[in-house]
Amino acid sequence: MAALTAASSESAQGIFDIYVFSSISDADTFAGPSSPKGFWAFTTADPTTNTSAGINVAESSGTYTFYPGVDALSGILFIVR
Repeated sequence: MAALTAASSESAQGIFDIYVFSSISDADTFAGPSSPKGFWAFTTADPTTNTSAGINVAESSGTYTFYPGVDALSGILFIVR
C-alpha cells in the first residue's frame, strides 16, 4: 500500500475533480475531498487478461483506496462534489 500523488489534476466547473495517476497498485490510497456526492475510477492501461481488467475504489473520510485488477495500472479518478 502506498499513498498516491496525482500526476495531474483539474476541476471541471467546480463540480468535478479529476485526478490522473501513472501507476495504481492494490490498496494504494489518495487523500482527496471528503463526503463526495459520487466518485468512480477507471484504468487507462490495457489489462493483460479479461480477469485483470477494471478497478474498484472506496472512499472513507476523504481517503480513496484503490483495488485494481492488476498492479501498476495507470488510471483516472473522478469525484463529484
